[in-house]
Amino acid sequence: MTVGARRERILELIRGAGYLAIEDLAAHFRVTPQTIRGDLNLLADEGRLIRHHGGASIPSSVRNTSYADRHSEFAREKAGIGDALARWLPDRSSVFLSLGTTTLAVAHALAVRRDLKVITNNLEAAQALVALPGIEVIVLGGKLEARNLGVSGTSTLAVVEQYRADVCVFSVGGVDAEGNLLDYHESEVAVVMAMMRRARKSVLAIDHSKFGRTASVRIGPIAAVSAIVTDKPLPAHIRKLLRGHAVEVLRAAG
Repeated sequence: MTVGARRERILELIRGAGYLAIEDLAAHFRVTPQTIRGDLNLLADEGRLIRHHGGASIPSSVRNTSYADRHSEFAREKAGIGDALARWLPDRSSVFLSLGTTTLAVAHALAVRRDLKVITNNLEAAQALVALPGIEVIVLGGKLEARNLGVSGTSTLAVVEQYRADVCVFSVGGVDAEGNLLDYHESEVAVVMAMMRRARKSVLAIDHSKFGRTASVRIGPIAAVSAIVTDKPLPAHIRKLLRGHAVEVLRAAG
């Protein structure tokens, strides 16, 4: 395979997966990680993909990877993020929990907590939570989307306004180079923003692959959140943006 053909195939593979690690690409093509880094750097310079620490993704501002694929993407990392956030969250808290596979991992991890009140538009998370002792679950009403079993719309926004929570736990589709928190659907972003306004603290649960990804709907600046729970050290430019802001950063174990 020529170098040019390999690079085109790399783009095809990443486009299908949403994100691929350097080690996986090196194993697939039976070349060294250094060779793949060179390919990714060139493709990134051409604007054809987005480089991340340890891998790359395809830039798309209008479409996320499928919900089914996101269930398996970075599942171990998301589980670790959920565990770290659950340890941080105190018992006897009220929590807004938004949509996403990362927040679903948080829901599963909340089994260690007691006397929680969780208000969510994430039906999968609600189903996981209702089986746990000591957790009261409130499901927000509204329009149900088949793509992710999430509820949103004007009815959802109206119900959110009835509550005041200690914490809003949410995730995003991407964080761009300027530190903007981004996602793909206006109706879902509107619910997240309403939850954040009605919560005393906002906690971003995010795996490393989301840094450098883009999407078309802005939630707000990353420096405005109360805490970030992630699986790897934050990129240097994000750490710089957070200087001078009281944002707590928690790392998932191992």
